[in-house]
Amino acid sequence: MTTPTQPQPSERQIDAPPSPASCTEPYGTRLRWGAANAGWRLLRSAWCFVREVSGDDAYERYREHILEAHPGQPAMTRSEYYRMRTEQKWDRVTRCC
Repeated sequence: MTTPTQPQPSERQIDAPPSPASCTEPYGTRLRWGAANAGWRLLRSAWCFVREVSGDDAYERYREHILEAHPGQPAMTRSEYYRMRTEQKWDRVTRCC
């Protein structure tokens, strides 16, 4: 009978940097990337800033708000949300004269 062994250091899984779209997810908690980690964190924070300024993360922020503030209410789908935002933006007169 053989007993399971601990994985060797070369067999351990190393967390890859998160995808740029996951700005709200926490960074990996297992092994770090050492010096390269600082570069990935800088790149990730820059990407998250660009997404926030451009409004690309609006749906993710909407989902977080719905889950925290209105837990029983069903959230809109991504396409419904962007359709509603487009109608809000272009449905009214936005000029001064």
